[in-house]
Amino acid sequence: MNMTIQKVIGGFLALLMVIFGLNKFLGFIPVEPPTDPTAQQFMGAMFSTYLFKVVAIAEIVGGILLVIPKTRFVGWLILLPLIFNIVAFHLAHDFIGNGIWLLPTLLFITIGYFNKGNINSLIKQ
Repeated sequence: MNMTIQKVIGGFLALLMVIFGLNKFLGFIPVEPPTDPTAQQFMGAMFSTYLFKVVAIAEIVGGILLVIPKTRFVGWLILLPLIFNIVAFHLAHDFIGNGIWLLPTLLFITIGYFNKGNINSLIKQ
């Protein structure tokens, strides 16, 4: 039962990450710009440099690795800084925004809970 829930949640988060990563390249989901001027400057800096593509590639790779059982934890580790930055950005600049950032965050935390043994062994080393 536990593994089934973990596979479903991991698969759903992987799907979201791959879709959002591909959207950065293909632009099939329209995204409204943030209203906060600082957030607009940040997004402008991301779009005008290599950082936007690096984030997109990391989302795609992390999402794919989440689907493979042997690499699920590595995919989670790749997505860790991305999810952290998504949460920090929305808490600081666009909290009222679209709210879509809450779903991947909750799924990510749930996967982290299921992998707490791996996280603890990583911290102990």
